[in-house]
Amino acid sequence: MILTVVSTVISFSLILGGILLMMTANKPINGAVGFKTQKAMLNVSNWHYANRKCGLLWLITGAAGFALMLFVVFVLLPMMSEKADILMQLLPLAAQITAAVAAAIHVDRKLSDTNG
Repeated sequence: MILTVVSTVISFSLILGGILLMMTANKPINGAVGFKTQKAMLNVSNWHYANRKCGLLWLITGAAGFALMLFVVFVLLPMMSEKADILMQLLPLAAQITAAVAAAIHVDRKLSDTNG
């Protein structure tokens, strides 16, 4: 049960983070909110791309993770034994964390290394 709560919190955190990144996408580079890597803060076009793209990916990841968690809880768990219960609850949580980190790495690799 606790893993379901954690997965739900992660889902809504990713959704909220995605919305905040997308809202930051058209704002000037700042140190408070946004996708802050060396490449992202190198120039305005990188900053806008990184926040827009990563925000969208996190929004999708959070929504998909929440849907996966609901599917696991209401469809798969009733059919599983107690031993498989924890493993099935870990699935959405692990998928969301992996997808969120992969999205950030993917976006950072797509950014330009130049200051122009």
